[in-house]
Amino acid sequence: MKPCILGLTGPTGAGKSTFSHALCRLGFASVDADRMAREVMEPGSPLLLELADRFGGQILRADGSLDRKALAARAFATKEGSAALNAITHPAICRRAESRMKALAAAGHTFLLFDAPLLFESGADRLCDVTACVVADEDTRLRRILARDSISREEARLRMSAQPPVSFYTDRCDYVIENNGGPGRLQEQAQALMETLRRRMTG
Repeated sequence: MKPCILGLTGPTGAGKSTFSHALCRLGFASVDADRMAREVMEPGSPLLLELADRFGGQILRADGSLDRKALAARAFATKEGSAALNAITHPAICRRAESRMKALAAAGHTFLLFDAPLLFESGADRLCDVTACVVADEDTRLRRILARDSISREEARLRMSAQPPVSFYTDRCDYVIENNGGPGRLQEQAQALMETLRRRMTG
């Protein structure tokens, strides 16, 4: 039977990772886009060489690994740089994720979770049967980011403002998870979503 692939996204600080872990406890097998990104940019990979050709050899350390700060400084300096970075990396990440999903499906997993912060921006939503986002109000997100990343309030607000508005996610997703409460409420929503998807598959 073809598995159900759930694409999960949401703005920073909303609690997407926590919700992802809750779903995995219920039986989802996870495919993490951030992990895929690290894998496709391993030293010596064709993609890493392509990035060095576009943004300069300075983005590589002496051992051939990626200097992420150096890449970010060059890629995010202009809209053109950001667009070039996405054009190079997104297709490779999607291909790696799709391959991982096929392997998990072949292994018998019924529910697959594709955890992708840039689910829609990368076009990776095409890989999913349904999509969900985790959102929270701004004050809650700010508090979580400060506790999680040990950065200044100004830096946290800059990160938040660099992302799309909450409506970007809620308008596009099939399911919206509001995470302004505690972990118990989030687990309840994970259980409810799982039951909904089970009915969807069997109905």
